[in-house]
Amino acid sequence: MNSGSIMRLMSRSLFSILLLAVVCSGPLTAAEAKKELKAGIIGLDTSHVIAFTKLLNTGTPEGDLAGIRVVAAYPKGSPDIASSVDRVPGYIEQVKEMGVEIVPSIDELLKKVDVVFLETNDGRPHLEQAIPVLQAGKPLFIDKPVAGSLVDAIALYELSEKYNTPMFSSSSLRFAKGAQRLRNGEEGKITKCSTHSPCSLEATHPDLFWYGIHGVETLFTVMGPGCQSVKRTVSNADRDEVAGKWSGGREGHFAGVRKGTPKGYGGTAVGENGEVAVGGYDGYKPLLVEIAKFFRSGKAPVSPEETLEIYSFMEAADESKRQGGAEVTLASVYEKAEKEAHAKLAKLDLADTGSSAPDNTLTSAEKEAGWKLLFNGKDYSGWKCNNGKPIAAPIEDGALVPYKSGGYLIVYDKPFADFKFKCDVKMPEECNSGIFFRVGDLKNPVQTGFEAQVLTGDGTGMHDFGAIYDLVAPSVNRASKPGEWTNLEITCQGPHVSVAVNGKVVAKLNADEWTEPGKRLDGSSHKFKDAVKDFPRKGYLGFQDHGHKVWYKNVKLLEL
Repeated sequence: MNSGSIMRLMSRSLFSILLLAVVCSGPLTAAEAKKELKAGIIGLDTSHVIAFTKLLNTGTPEGDLAGIRVVAAYPKGSPDIASSVDRVPGYIEQVKEMGVEIVPSIDELLKKVDVVFLETNDGRPHLEQAIPVLQAGKPLFIDKPVAGSLVDAIALYELSEKYNTPMFSSSSLRFAKGAQRLRNGEEGKITKCSTHSPCSLEATHPDLFWYGIHGVETLFTVMGPGCQSVKRTVSNADRDEVAGKWSGGREGHFAGVRKGTPKGYGGTAVGENGEVAVGGYDGYKPLLVEIAKFFRSGKAPVSPEETLEIYSFMEAADESKRQGGAEVTLASVYEKAEKEAHAKLAKLDLADTGSSAPDNTLTSAEKEAGWKLLFNGKDYSGWKCNNGKPIAAPIEDGALVPYKSGGYLIVYDKPFADFKFKCDVKMPEECNSGIFFRVGDLKNPVQTGFEAQVLTGDGTGMHDFGAIYDLVAPSVNRASKPGEWTNLEITCQGPHVSVAVNGKVVAKLNADEWTEPGKRLDGSSHKFKDAVKDFPRKGYLGFQDHGHKVWYKNVKLLEL
């Protein structure tokens, strides 16, 4: 995400978020509804874990909650917030009585579960706790606050995208009936909204992150994304108040109350029918139902863009307080936090494109995770042409070069099924090539495998850089300039295929949804004779010689 990206996300997100809400709140397919899921919990220091476990593990859960059971929990949560730490021993005993096994580590938890609730009350450890879950590909719900800082919130969503692991975060207030009624347009377009909630403070978190998030989440549920700037209008021992300006001249206001009125949760909104009540808190079950749907479908009911806008709103409110109530744009705090997030990920050896090891070697983290180095930068050990001939092209400055190799593809001599693959690619001024994967027949690679397009230019068509060739166009062209290295990642897991460029997923598909030969999901035609659902789920990986020089290094793969 580059500078100013949050504003582009805001400008496009209202329609997409509303559409997403409709899609994600719809009924599950029969296959999704029947699947039995084992859930794990990280952090036993919040009352939410008791409420969720009771709803899933006791009695006879029905509807969306049926078939999901909490089977294991890693209890460690906050390292030092007494109100959280003191709860752990009692909550351990309560969940054990409901059939939950206590495990000594997150790694042990991940061996036993399909999906994960990250429930640690303290947002500061969330990034560290979430990393192994995201790397393992387990769908992840992170309870509020998503993190202890906007920096960590951005890092979490970057890693969710990097590892192609579905994740979302929300307060239970989002799914209260009153807020959802307004979000769904039952009072028409909302031009103004004011919400309130309790707002106790925790010194380790920005003011609104700890408990004010409830009322802020309600505000964004009603207003939708599009907030541009905020002012902290009141900040004292009894309350905090924040005024926000939304696009189109709309206004939003949040009051966080520690003493005085109004009490509890609620607010008012102005719609086409005049002023209406927002409504209050409806318990944990509505949120848990949405989490259950998410765990089954992998479709988040709240987008990363909207969640990050919420946390940008709260961070901008803190910055406004520091500046004596000045107006602060969300874009300014986001841009600063994004740079810090990238630096933090680089320090953790998890940055999108950086590497702490020399070219064509594995980092210590990659070795520990089980990555394989497919190309050593010195010779073509393990590689051949797809026609069986030895590779005629020389290695150039530690880079693999398919041009004039003697075959249509340079392929690795072992097929792979589910994997994460990454490499760096450098193109000349004119380049048309590709990376083939899951190729079932080396004599007919075009019709029996996928291709990630490698092409110079800045287009976003079906044949531009980052496309899943002739099937899915990239959402954005993130290729570096000719002569510069671009990081490209491909993830295949069952029917799910994605391509990431310079750390961002730009194209993805679910092969099971592509059931008609020669047809894309929108009904337009593609060049493949078979339905995409029938493409091989295991095959060869190769680099194309399409008449132009192109260089590849740091070729690595992790089998899943």
